[in-house]
This record gives sequence, C-alpha cells and structure tokens, in this order.
Amino acid sequence: MSVRTTLTITKAANKAARLLGKGNGTALPGLIAERLQPELPAILASQLPHGIILVTGTNGKTTTTKLILEMLEAHGEVVLSNRAGSNLRRGIISTLINAASLKGEIKATIGLFEVDEASLRLVTQELKPRAILVLNLFRDQLDRYGELDILAKVIGEGIANTEAELFLNADDPLVASLAIYAKNIDKVTYFGIEGLPSAGTSALVTVSDSDRCPMCGTNLKYSRVFYGHIGQYKCPKGDFDRPQPQITITNAKAASLEKQEFTISLDGKRSEMILPLPGTYNLYNALGAAALAAGVGVKSKTIADALAHTTAAFGRVEKVKLGTKTLYLLLIKNPAGFTQIVETFLRGKADQNVMISINDNPADGRDVSWLWDVPLEAISADKPKIIATGIRGAGFIENENQRITLRTKGQSVTPEALGKVVLAHHDGFS
Repeated sequence: MSVRTTLTITKAANKAARLLGKGNGTALPGLIAERLQPELPAILASQLPHGIILVTGTNGKTTTTKLILEMLEAHGEVVLSNRAGSNLRRGIISTLINAASLKGEIKATIGLFEVDEASLRLVTQELKPRAILVLNLFRDQLDRYGELDILAKVIGEGIANTEAELFLNADDPLVASLAIYAKNIDKVTYFGIEGLPSAGTSALVTVSDSDRCPMCGTNLKYSRVFYGHIGQYKCPKGDFDRPQPQITITNAKAASLEKQEFTISLDGKRSEMILPLPGTYNLYNALGAAALAAGVGVKSKTIADALAHTTAAFGRVEKVKLGTKTLYLLLIKNPAGFTQIVETFLRGKADQNVMISINDNPADGRDVSWLWDVPLEAISADKPKIIATGIRGAGFIENENQRITLRTKGQSVTPEALGKVVLAHHDGFS
C-alpha cells in the first residue's frame, strides 16, 4: 500500500471519528496505520531534517518536553511534538500522520516526543532518534509496569536499538546505569544537582524506590538526598558510583511557589536561571531540558530566556485565579510525585484547602495501593481543610456526618468555604 493511500485512509477515519465525537485524533490514526503500513512511522520521521528527540521517565515528561519545545522554537526550529500528551507508540504515530500532507511531507524541522517508558523500545528502532533524555524511574502504575529493574531493562533495549546521544540523570542510580546500553559511551551526557542542600531528616519520609546498586544489589550509601532515592550515592562495594555530571545546578537560592532562582553550569560556563515553577522535581525538569537543549546546539541565553518565560503544562502546577482565590492544579500518580507535592505545597501550610481526586480508570492505573506509601500524616498534622473525590475517593478518606477523616492518622477536619485552594488530582481527572 502506498504512503498516500494509507494517509488518505487514516485522515478520513480520523475526521469521521471527530465528527461523530468518538475521539480527538491523538491515537486512532496511529492505530490504523499500525495495521495498514507498519513502516509508515519510519517513512514520515525521515522527513524531519534535524531528526527526532525522545523524552522518557516516570515523572516530569510533559513539563520537560514543553520546556525543550520552547527552547527549540526560540532557537529557530519548527517543532513537531505530541503536545496533547498521547505518548504511546500509536499516539506518536498519530502526531506524525496528522502533521503530514497526503504526499507524506512534513513542514517541521525537528520532532520532539514524550514517550511512555514501556513504549520506548517500540519506537526507537523505527524513529531512529538523535537524542534520548531519561529523567527518573519511580514505581508507577504497578499493574502495567511491574518492578523497576524490569522497566529499566525495557528502556535499555530501546536505547540499544539506536545510535542516539543519551542524556541521563546522574542523581538517579537506575537511570545513570542505563549508560551500559549505549553503543558509544562518548555520546552519554549526565546531568545532576551539586549546589542544593541535602533534604536529610527534614524531608518527608517515603519508600525509596531504587536505592540499591544496579550492579550488585547492595544498599547504596548516600552522602546527600534531595528526594526519594534521588541524590549523591556510591556502592559500598565499589561496583557503581554516581557518575560526575557534565551539566549541573551549582547553586540554588531560596525558592517560593512563584519562582526558583539557580545557576546552571553548561560546558563549564555558569548561567543564572529563573524558573516560574516550584519544587525540587521541577529543578530536575529544567536541568534535564537545559542539558538536552545545550546538547543539540541551543545557546545558554536562549535556554535561560525560555525557562524564565515558561508557563505550566496542563495540570502540572497550573495556577488559576478565581477572584481573590488561587487554585493550583497538580498531577499525582505515584508516591514520589505525591510526596513532592505535599512537601512543596502543603507541609507547614495550615491555611490551605485541599481537594484530592483519585481515579482508577485504565489510563490511570487500576492499582492505587501506592497511596499507602505517601506520608499523608504531614497533611493532617497541619490541619488544612480536606475534601476527597474521584472514583476511589471514598476508599481514600472516609466521609462521616460531613466530616473528612484521613485514614493515616484518623484526624477529622471539617470542610469549609474555599479560600486558597490546592487541588491535587490523579491521572484522568478533569
């Protein structure tokens, strides 16, 4: 079947689905193309003269991809990206199809796609990316992914399929170990944080997902911990140490919910940066984006300007003004991410009102047992007003006589009129 015929069929089916209200075009074209012409993704990807960049990892893909997109556009690229966040193979194929003419021509100069961790190996061989960024690996959607070491091997298989340059988080031991899959170790760039105080005992305690040596399985020794298992570590047996990152945050000033100021060292040159997004996790998103952008030729001033003027991606620290009230929309989907939101937005802030929505639709992950590993006692101790909703809301906290009870501590608080609101939501809530 010719490319033109396949594109005609997929575009017609997509249009019909939209007219019937059966979809938004983020997956159907790719689903059809998988059956009709499996080689279509490779054909379309070859139309992009500056190649394809892939961003993967458990937390931060959408935010980091948005940051890189803004840096590339400021650099003069015409970027094709899965902006709607459809990051499985068929979603990426759909993005390529929707951008192509019936002749298979795409006007963009470069492709930038966030990719589901388990889908990476399915797309690398056909898209032949020039660069892959891996942010972090945490337990996420246990009913889909299973154990982290298995997921790391799956990602490693995707890396081994390519000649791509790798950008790896040196502060995540499992991510840093993925360099063993690289065909050329000289094409591996590490990024990490140097100038940030260790969270130490002041950090909220949660289950550490990957604190064992990826080579021998011995418990790693940490000299600094920033959150979860992210920090500076070494194997006591000498089998694996944190690699020295080439691109680092060397200094971070006191942060607020409005912005963070820090210094990034890019190729030995220090640049002052401002990021209007809070949280240590967003420092890593910004650092990963800066590392990759610099690696493909974007100047440090362009990177700094893009960071300073960025806005939150949908549902990721999205801020909405409602008269005199301020609402923060925050995505939660695993213990590490939820704990960081508690740490950044709720801990020590007794005046906050909180709505937590928990769903277990297929896209969310059916297994929500991870909630028990989140230190929710830090919320109840500060006595905010808490409302639970969503499909699993009743199982998360109990509602008796209009009083809300956190199961973790059994402390009741009464919902009151919204003042300053933090709204946390699980995948699928809108």
